[in-house]
Amino acid sequence: MEKRSNHTRLSKKILSLILCTLLITGCTDISLGDKNDGNSQDVDTSSEEQSQDTESVTDADEHNESETDDSKSSLTSTSLVASSTDNEDGTGKADKNSKDSKDSKDSKDSKDNKDSKDSKAGSAAEDENIFAIMPDFFYFSSGAGGWSTDITISEDGSFDGSYYDSDMGDTGEGYPNGTMYVCDFTGKFDVPQPTDDEYIYTTKLLELTLRDADKVGTTEIEDDTRYIYTEPYGFDDADEFLIYLPGASLSAMTEECLSWVDVRMDGIEKLPVDYYVLYNVGGAEAFNGIKDDSIWTQDFQYQYGDAYVNFSPAYYMGSHFSFFVDNDSPAALSLSIPWDGVSEETMECEESWESDPETYYVTIKKKDDETYIITVEGISDKEFDFSPWGGTEPGKFSAEFVLIESD
Repeated sequence: MEKRSNHTRLSKKILSLILCTLLITGCTDISLGDKNDGNSQDVDTSSEEQSQDTESVTDADEHNESETDDSKSSLTSTSLVASSTDNEDGTGKADKNSKDSKDSKDSKDSKDNKDSKDSKAGSAAEDENIFAIMPDFFYFSSGAGGWSTDITISEDGSFDGSYYDSDMGDTGEGYPNGTMYVCDFTGKFDVPQPTDDEYIYTTKLLELTLRDADKVGTTEIEDDTRYIYTEPYGFDDADEFLIYLPGASLSAMTEECLSWVDVRMDGIEKLPVDYYVLYNVGGAEAFNGIKDDSIWTQDFQYQYGDAYVNFSPAYYMGSHFSFFVDNDSPAALSLSIPWDGVSEETMECEESWESDPETYYVTIKKKDDETYIITVEGISDKEFDFSPWGGTEPGKFSAEFVLIESD
C-alpha cells in the first residue's frame, strides 16, 4: 500500500514537470508571437531602409571611385607637368630647356633695353624719334653783335621761333632807343632719316609761317624804338637740314657749317657730349643746341679754408681750372683744359693767358652727377706749391669738386 502510494507521488511529480514545461514553452511562443506581430512592419521598413542604405553606399562607393579616378587623372596630369620641369635625377631643379627659354627671354628683354638706351646715345635706330632726345632749344648767332634766331622744337618736329637784330646806334626822330629788326614764326620739320654716318641725320623743312607776314618790310615806332618787320635769318633757301649728334666728327661738316659751330677747343675732333647742330644746307647756316642739364651748364668748386679752386667746363674755348688763395686774390694758377665732357684720360694742359706757359697733367674722373675728382701733376714745373689747397707734395694736387648750386 505504501509502495503504491510512493509510485503515485512520483507519477504526479513527473506529470507536474511535464505540465510546467508545456506552460513555459507556450508562454514563450505567445510572447514571441506578440513581439513579432507588433514589430513586423518595423522589420520590413528596416529591411527596406537597409536596402536603400546599401544602394546609397553602393552609389557613394561608385562616386568615390569616380572621384578617385578623376583625382588619379588630375594627379597624373600634375605629375606630367611636374616631370616636364624636373630633371631625370628627380632633384626638382628647373628643366634646362625651361631655364634656357627663361634666360633667352630675360636676355632678350635686357638686350632690348640696352639697344633702346644705346640708340639714344648717338647711334639711334631708324624708328628712333631724334627730336625726342635732342635739346628743344636751338640758337643761330655769331656771338658778335646783338642778333640771334632762336627756335624751340617739339618732339613732333613742329617749332616756334623768333629773330631779332638790334642796332642801338641806328636812331632817328621818334626812336632814340635805336632800331630793332624782328620776326616771329612757326614751322615744322619732317621725320629725321638716318644717313651713312650714324651720328648724322637728315630732315626736310615742311612748312614755315611768319606770324606777321603781311608786315614784312614795314616799320613801326613803339616805346622810342623803331621796329622793322623782316624774314627770319637762318632759314635762307631752307629745304634740307642736317642734324649732327654728339660724337659727330667735325671733319664731316662743311667749312660754312663749322663757322657757326661754337666748339673752338684745340684737340677736339668731335662734337662734345650733349652738343647738337642743326644745319640749313641751302642757306649754309647752323643752329646750336645744348641740353639744359649738361655738364656745360654747370660749375664745380673745391674749398679748403679760405682757399678754393673753381672748375668751369666749357666747350667754346675750353674748360678752365683756377686756384685762388682767397676771394681778394687773383688766380695763382689757371689751366686751360681741352676736355670733351666725358673722357677720363690724362690730358696735357697749359697755363691760361701766359706767353710762356707751364704744362701740367690733368685727369678728370666722374664720381657722380654732382662730384668730380680732379688730379693735377706738374710737367714743366714739378715744384708748384699746392699746400694752400691741401697739397702734400710739390707739384701734385688731387681733390673732389662738388656742383655749385645755382641761386
